[in-house]
Amino acid sequence: MDHATLALGRRLGQGGQGAVHQVTNKKINEADGGGWEVVYKEYGPAVLPHLDAGALASVVGLLGELGSADGRWLCEKTAWPAALVERQGHTSGFLMRAVPDRFHFTLKSLSGTAPGPRRLANLEYLLNDDSYVTGIGLTVSDRDRLLLLADLADTLARLHGLGVAVGDLSPKNLLFALGKRPEVFLIDCDAVRLRGATVLPQAETPDWQLPAGEPPATRAGDVYKLGLLAVRLFARDQITTDPAALAAVDRPLGALARASLDPEPSRRPSPGRWAEQLTASRPKAPATPPRGGARGTASATAPPHHPGTGRPPGAAPPAPRTPPRVDWQAVKGVAGVLAVLGVLVLWGVYHAHHGSSASSDVSPRPAFSWTPGPAVTPPGDGLTAPGADLTPSDDPANTPAYDGPSDDADDGAGSGPVPDAPSDPPDTAPVPVAPPPPPPPPPPPPRYYYGAIAVGHDGSSGRAWDYGSRGGADAGALAKCTGSGCKVLVDFVNACGAVAYNSATRMYWGGRGDTQNEAINDAVSRAGGGRWLTWVCTTRPS
Repeated sequence: MDHATLALGRRLGQGGQGAVHQVTNKKINEADGGGWEVVYKEYGPAVLPHLDAGALASVVGLLGELGSADGRWLCEKTAWPAALVERQGHTSGFLMRAVPDRFHFTLKSLSGTAPGPRRLANLEYLLNDDSYVTGIGLTVSDRDRLLLLADLADTLARLHGLGVAVGDLSPKNLLFALGKRPEVFLIDCDAVRLRGATVLPQAETPDWQLPAGEPPATRAGDVYKLGLLAVRLFARDQITTDPAALAAVDRPLGALARASLDPEPSRRPSPGRWAEQLTASRPKAPATPPRGGARGTASATAPPHHPGTGRPPGAAPPAPRTPPRVDWQAVKGVAGVLAVLGVLVLWGVYHAHHGSSASSDVSPRPAFSWTPGPAVTPPGDGLTAPGADLTPSDDPANTPAYDGPSDDADDGAGSGPVPDAPSDPPDTAPVPVAPPPPPPPPPPPPRYYYGAIAVGHDGSSGRAWDYGSRGGADAGALAKCTGSGCKVLVDFVNACGAVAYNSATRMYWGGRGDTQNEAINDAVSRAGGGRWLTWVCTTRPS
């Protein structure tokens, strides 16, 4: 089809590979109910040299090879390339079915003030906690999540039967619809591998890569990413690999996820096995959507918590325990008993050394003092460490000052007279209890420095570092990538990132590590060899 025959409407989107335009004068499958609306994807000038036009023609030609039922199914489940478009005899892009309306939703602002615009229902919206999902206007139950996964597993099984491997299977390339029959819809289908051929060099979405060294775009690779999606969809998290939340719904599903994430591709289950188990597990999942609770392990905006960094960001230190109450009346009674004992002991000591001479003019009396002491402040800033176990003997503010027998009493050497003391101890009030010191303020949250590297099809790259968020780093890297088809291959936090290129596979791979060398080695390892292209490190928090 010649580009000049197309009546293009508004531009619907712009990406690294090119632009997508509305087409107002063409439809596909017109014999069935008037046909479906189509859109035109035009590759950018810098992408065209890397385009395998023969592979794209094979992808388009698959529809003609299928029977009517299979062809209709493929267009119902995917935005499959349906017709080649040429400019001056050279492939410039293709027509594909427009995304059906049921795979859109009205985005509600989190403030709830007004409905927002219609958006594509990307599956990545569901990889957040329930309060976020409910807040943007979506109502999703655990049973809905199971049915979405079951539909995806069935779709993968049928695609694999047609010789198609999706390759870059990630929530960015998957749309969803809810209602009576939850289902998924695949986009970016020109990135598939059909019978061993690909239209453009394969790339993978960050955090959705296959294990290092595994070839991309295979049926086993699709199962690995299906397992990742199942784990993260129930964990409400975008990076976890822990199947605990999925296993809590149904233990066999947790076992399937662990098998799907096996580093050895030959040991992974089939998509058909996933579809069977998901269907069997359906009754075990609640059909009632959550009521806006904060179920899940991560929010859409919170920075990731990495092991070894102490408390999660924003967590308060443990509160100090309240000191036990002291019964001062009991203390006063005990002190009185000790006072009498002290008098008797000193009296006996005195007579043991001086006898009971009748010639003494004054009968000596033992020295005894009961002195209310001030609250004592420990050295330093006077604050008790959080979590310290304060008992009356440990906390000076709760302990009355009792001098016991005075150091001025006779030391046994008979060195001089003992000064008189009051005949009766004075009445004194219990020592006032000082209020416990306030807990120290929590330490400032750890500082996160985000970085990212984007790469284009021609090897051009953009690097970003020391941004305040992952999204900001990704946007910064894409803005600095001057070539076409730029895509973020790796992002990292408080660390280093690198990108390597393997000329044998025509693949770029991202890697990360604590140092420059670790990041480069990780990228080269993931690429299965080759050379490193670029690297960058963020600032490390002090």
